[in-house]
Amino acid sequence: MKKLIILFILLFTIYTNAQSILINEVMASNKITILDEDGEPSDWIELYNNSENEINLQNYFLSDDSLNLKKWQFENMILAPREYLLIFASDKDTVMNYHHTNFKISASGEKIFLSDSSQIIDQVIVPALTVDFSYGRIFNEFNNWKIQNPTPGFENNNNEIIQSADSVVASLPSGVYSSAISVELSAGDSEIYFTLDGSDPDSNSTKYTDPIDISNITILKAISYKQNLKPSLISHHSYFIGVDTDLPIISLITDPVNLFSDSIGIYANGPGWTPNPPHHGANFWMDWERPAHVQFFDDDKNLGFSENCGIEIYGAYTRSFAQKSFSVKFKEPYNSSALEYELFPGFDITTFNSFILRNSGNDFQFTHFRDAMMQSLVKDLDIDYLEYRPAAAYINGEYWGIYNIREKISEHYIANRHGVNPDSIDMLEGNMEVIHGDSLHYAELINYISNNDMTTDEAYKYIDKKIDIDNCLLYFAAEVYYNSQDWPANNVKFWRERKENGKWKWKWILFDLDFGFNLYETSGQSENHLTYLLSGIETRPGSNPPWSTLLPRKILENPKIKNKFINLISDLLNSNFKSDRVVSIINQLKNHLTIEGPKHRTRWGISDFTFNDHVQRMTKFAQERPNYLRGFVRNFFGAGEDGLITINSTQGGKIKINSIILDPNNYPWSGKYFFNVPIEAVAIPDKGYKFVGWSEENSSTETTITFNVARSTFLTATFSVDSSTAKEIVINEINYNSSDEFDSGDWIELYNRKDFEIDLSNWYFSDSDSSHKFIFPSETKIAPKSFLVLVESDSLFTSKFPEVENYLGELGFGFNGSGEFMKLVNKNGEIIDSLTYDDNLPWPIEADGNGNTLELVDAETDNSVGESWKESRKNGTPGKVNSVLVSINDENSANLPNQFLLMQNYPNPFNPLTIIEYSIPLSDIREISNVSLIIYDILGKVVEVLVNEKQNTGNYKVEFNGENLSSGIYFYTLKCGNYIQSKKMILLK
Repeated sequence: MKKLIILFILLFTIYTNAQSILINEVMASNKITILDEDGEPSDWIELYNNSENEINLQNYFLSDDSLNLKKWQFENMILAPREYLLIFASDKDTVMNYHHTNFKISASGEKIFLSDSSQIIDQVIVPALTVDFSYGRIFNEFNNWKIQNPTPGFENNNNEIIQSADSVVASLPSGVYSSAISVELSAGDSEIYFTLDGSDPDSNSTKYTDPIDISNITILKAISYKQNLKPSLISHHSYFIGVDTDLPIISLITDPVNLFSDSIGIYANGPGWTPNPPHHGANFWMDWERPAHVQFFDDDKNLGFSENCGIEIYGAYTRSFAQKSFSVKFKEPYNSSALEYELFPGFDITTFNSFILRNSGNDFQFTHFRDAMMQSLVKDLDIDYLEYRPAAAYINGEYWGIYNIREKISEHYIANRHGVNPDSIDMLEGNMEVIHGDSLHYAELINYISNNDMTTDEAYKYIDKKIDIDNCLLYFAAEVYYNSQDWPANNVKFWRERKENGKWKWKWILFDLDFGFNLYETSGQSENHLTYLLSGIETRPGSNPPWSTLLPRKILENPKIKNKFINLISDLLNSNFKSDRVVSIINQLKNHLTIEGPKHRTRWGISDFTFNDHVQRMTKFAQERPNYLRGFVRNFFGAGEDGLITINSTQGGKIKINSIILDPNNYPWSGKYFFNVPIEAVAIPDKGYKFVGWSEENSSTETTITFNVARSTFLTATFSVDSSTAKEIVINEINYNSSDEFDSGDWIELYNRKDFEIDLSNWYFSDSDSSHKFIFPSETKIAPKSFLVLVESDSLFTSKFPEVENYLGELGFGFNGSGEFMKLVNKNGEIIDSLTYDDNLPWPIEADGNGNTLELVDAETDNSVGESWKESRKNGTPGKVNSVLVSINDENSANLPNQFLLMQNYPNPFNPLTIIEYSIPLSDIREISNVSLIIYDILGKVVEVLVNEKQNTGNYKVEFNGENLSSGIYFYTLKCGNYIQSKKMILLK
């Protein structure tokens, strides 16, 4: 055996010495070690020519994928004997001063391969690496590798760094203090060095010996050192002494070099600066990102978060302003992931991969809230906008005025808001410029509307399949109302889910509205932005060229869409854009800056007169815009004079007028609408009530009516108590957004709760679009305690559920991915069931594109509230009992388990995948406890939590992947209430 070991070592040494070219050093988390020619700290790989001969690298490849060794190929170049070559793994796939691969290196560890056209030449398994430490080859120790201080372009230093010095702990946390403080630092027996100006500390900084007295705003950064160990991570502390603000505080901390250095500072003018605004060529126009740390203190001045991040200058022309906007990013190179924090109080989204510290764009010198005000007007409607929260900002302890914290538009913005895969969207801007995905689908749309008669029903159906019409018209109506002068040639972004029959049709995003509401005008309220958008005439060079107005011009040729648009403008002027409401919001935002606003204006030399003047401009715009806009609509579309409609209702229901559902607390309600434009009214009974009919000027008993308004029109909806307390038919399951992997189209499932057959002939099902109506064929019947599925697409549904026969289709329409109203109406026009589902809590959000459906927990409960629903297991149960166990007697219930059972995993032993099955017994689901399935190693340490959630009765199957574990014995334990059971399994590699 000893001889074999010696032979192996000898052969291994010969092999190593014989290799001509080697991977010599790898860095997977570069912060300050070395910057590429773009000034960015990318990952890198270093090669070494371990021979006395020149080597042409043309037929060599680098890869991080064993299944694709030829992922990135070298160009025709020579590597001299004993020469080092640095390659940035930046995903830029280019050759400039340096070579750049088409992949990055994970800081959590992965394999890197060097190969020629026929075989692997060298490879290295890179471990998880701390920022600015590399993994280097030690040649004199049988090809060993060690974590080390980086040496790009030079021989590795062979000094292995195994662990870090103790972290620095401060005696007082970051925060706001009323008087001077004294801060003590500790780090075990490590030596501590610190700075007070934001610069990164190192062993040349001030050595800590005694408590640090702090009497004004101070940024304390500290690091510790210990012999033969890596230095600790830098600790960051912001101390605000005597600061008085009613806003939250943002503290942005970074080495001043990163901002103000003439060579690499992203805030600096730099050597390329040009004298004329906006100073193109300056550093702040470069696509540079720098490491930083951000701390946030909420309204009560409690520390909300303290995170490493990357920062870059954000914006277009406004980069030239004295206060520049920042994009703040949370990602791997900075040892940070997505921020989990309620950044915007009351907002459903609490996960942010990035956010913007915005200088208010072109409104920087004026109100500092103009864009935020306009976006807040529609935030309760179905459109993507950017949340807003002003904060008092400090950079390295220096007051930097008010920054508006805003969401950042990206694939993650869409993913976090809508629950879609960030890698499966098309996002475009301007004239079909691609941000993510591709423009093919949108190009088809543009080609269609350019070459077809848009007045037909066929055209309407085509548009309805391609774009979210209501969202699109809302986007156009809002921009027209705002008199947005820097649109539609600029500031246009739109997106869709990138898959065939994807749930998300094209939707638009509101952003950068600064040029509206009289930014540079005093009478913009009288400007006809409707003609600007729809005339097809370019009124100002570059402002509204034909390509930018083609979509609204063409789709509004369709009579249905045109009427929708006209009524939508009326709806908005009667609600969200009502003058009193808009003025109130302007005053709220102005008053919110009463204390901090003067400090900000003093900091940046903005006069109070300018601020007050622009608030007055905005107020005047809000007061006068509605009358002007009604006139523009009347003249352009021939919509007729204004008529006043007054609506009332008895107790027991709500009324929807066109796009808005009226608040029952505000009856009687009045609004202005145009003659000659049909208005739609829908009566929506509350649970336990039924609609009786309309009175006064319309005596119809139909729940949905269409009528023209007169000079004065009165309408009352009458509801009465429904003596039948139980609905005959209930909407029992909804699939409104399939997953990419299991696309069955949209569908709903109906359930007959009665003990007798019900004839559905000439009933109809509809959603929030009145033109979407599916009429049940004659002789359609549903048996007692049975199901019927209505499907959008016959082919999609049957491809995924071939065994289901009790379905009808095709509906001819799908459902809105962000939620909408739907109803089931009998042949007498009575609403049998109705609800408005949502993709936000309390409705189960797992049903939004994750492969689950909405399943009603109990058929006897109120299905109009989100709490009555749960997400299904997997892809739903169309045509049969719900997986969440509705209170339905079904033959399938007999197959449900009646006892707990944890089965032996299979295969066992396994490498690396195995399956674990278990059963939860039949019982009252409201009493089922949380279920957990946890993997432990032989020492009892938790390896992975496979399940930790409430689960209903059923049989479950879970896959476990032990790829990252070493061979050995592991245990898995199932817990549910008082039940607990464990089994052993063996991983054998």
